[in-house]
Amino acid sequence: MKLLALTVLLLTVCSLEGGCALVRRQAEEPDLQTLVSQYFQTVANYGKDLVEKAKGSELQTQAKQKTQEELTPLFKKAGTDLLNFLSSFIDPKKEPAAH
Repeated sequence: MKLLALTVLLLTVCSLEGGCALVRRQAEEPDLQTLVSQYFQTVANYGKDLVEKAKGSELQTQAKQKTQEELTPLFKKAGTDLLNFLSSFIDPKKEPAAH
């Protein structure tokens, strides 16, 4: 009888320890849904970062092009005007005589 009681007690303790260990393992490991959710969230964040970086570089390229298109003619005109102004001091044209 004592052997039977001791066996039942031993089996009960082992099953409880195994059950506790199983519950503990399940609590420590995230479930598949959580892992998939975290994966998709990470991929979404990475995609947003890439889009922002692409927009940033695209905007920089557009700004450079726009600047060159608009400022280059202005600088050429300013250079021409400056040369004309300086050349007027070097080689003054005779003004027509007043009548």
